[in-house]
Amino acid sequence: MKNQLHRLLHKAYNGGYRKKFKDPFSVKALRYWKTHPVPTDTSDIPGDVVILKKQIKRKVKRLMDIREGTQELEGELGELMKMTGQKLTTLNGCGTVLATKVMAEVRDVKRFHSPSALAKYAGLAPRERSSGNTFRHVKTKAGTGNRRLNMAIHRIALSQISRSGNQEAKTYFQRKISEGKTKGQALCCLKRRLVDIMYMMLKYQKPYQYRA
Repeated sequence: MKNQLHRLLHKAYNGGYRKKFKDPFSVKALRYWKTHPVPTDTSDIPGDVVILKKQIKRKVKRLMDIREGTQELEGELGELMKMTGQKLTTLNGCGTVLATKVMAEVRDVKRFHSPSALAKYAGLAPRERSSGNTFRHVKTKAGTGNRRLNMAIHRIALSQISRSGNQEAKTYFQRKISEGKTKGQALCCLKRRLVDIMYMMLKYQKPYQYRA
């Protein structure tokens, strides 16, 4: 839907719409496009301007409805999270949607006798690959493990090492790189570490608390 609106706005404003708002899909921007679907001077717009205006307004309305519906759903998910007593949302980078996705895939954490068992279920248990005197670990092959859970943890990890992420996670990530690991390998290590953290949070219904 956003891509479609991008194309229509480009047709109406010839790329100038990008200069009006940092985020052309923010609430403020959508309200503007709703009342100003095309510029005042429409002489440079190819095709039927009336139809273009209707198309833009229709896309804007649908995006605003989606935004409103998404907010309602997140509110409902938040209420359901409170009912469970779980506090995954206190983990940096783990918002309501990702927290509920993790819980939906894990279901009852008591099914797993250890963090390692949960990591294997998520496809995050590295396998040892040796050659002569060289020993190294490689990530589990794609297709094994719960890919939905793996992706949720992946998104949390990326958020933690972002500019506004978790300082402890960023320090851990950089330390792994300094040990000779690639960024991809360091990210896998962080994801595996997050499994340990989330396992204990889920098992004891505790909020996130970093301990060195």
